[in-house]
Amino acid sequence: MPDAIAELLATDAARVKLGARGISTAEAEQLPRNRHAIVRNPRSGGQEGERLLLIGHTDGGRTLTLVIERTVDPTSWLIVTGWTATERERRIIS
Repeated sequence: MPDAIAELLATDAARVKLGARGISTAEAEQLPRNRHAIVRNPRSGGQEGERLLLIGHTDGGRTLTLVIERTVDPTSWLIVTGWTATERERRIIS
């Protein structure tokens, strides 16, 4: 079963990281409602339960990549950081 995302949560540290890259928390929260993909984070070493990448579109058409990690609630995820998706990341959801 694919990982379900009902809610994205952002800490103050995550908000600062997103803001430094011109991404609002509201934009980040739009990704699960729009076309998106969830992939294993290549930096996690492929370990089960580690951080994942959420790549998706905002309502305004931006394509973003978020690093997310599971919380105790399997449908709530914590935003760690994010950036404007690279060309390679964009191809994943095109």
